[in-house]
Amino acid sequence: MDDLIDEWCEFCAGRSEQETWYFSGLLQGVTEAEVLTQVFAAFPHADALEARALDVLQAGRWGNHLYLQPAHEGNAQARAAAARAWLDELARVAGANGEPALQATLLSVPVVSTSSDRLEAARSTSEPSGYLHDVICEVVRDARTLDTAQVAALDEALYHVASDLYLGWYISQPLAPDAIDFAPYLALWRLGGGSALVQDAFLVQE
Repeated sequence: MDDLIDEWCEFCAGRSEQETWYFSGLLQGVTEAEVLTQVFAAFPHADALEARALDVLQAGRWGNHLYLQPAHEGNAQARAAAARAWLDELARVAGANGEPALQATLLSVPVVSTSSDRLEAARSTSEPSGYLHDVICEVVRDARTLDTAQVAALDEALYHVASDLYLGWYISQPLAPDAIDFAPYLALWRLGGGSALVQDAFLVQE
């Protein structure tokens, strides 16, 4: 890991070139704030990025897993409340970005607890879930204040903390401050609340 951190520092300083995927394991298993300081040192808002990375690490646990896992299991009521807060933020974003029909759906759809198998199937096959994801991605991309190879590599490393794009974007939110507030998503994730939008419900893992 020390060698990879050294290579990362060289890459961020512009003294080397690497493919984006090369640093995908940069933050896997990391718990030390000192490592986070090195990882974010070359970016604007480095202190805020580090603080947000610590938020995510403190919300999860590594154990023997390759990817960070939620540290807590909330009850169904807590997960439903967290899901509703995330839906409200998504509805705000949809309304601000010319998606009134999506906004109406997000404001009215019920939160429904479901099995992990049904949730995974919905994530991969649900048209509403895919459309919502595309909107989120576009909003984040459009709001980014930097577009460099280093930012692309950072995105890859942050995604591979928990195999979760939105948690990665929670950490990098200072680089897209006018996009989406991913704090409600982190609050849902830390309770074990995976989620997906389907035609008539917002599914949350039971």
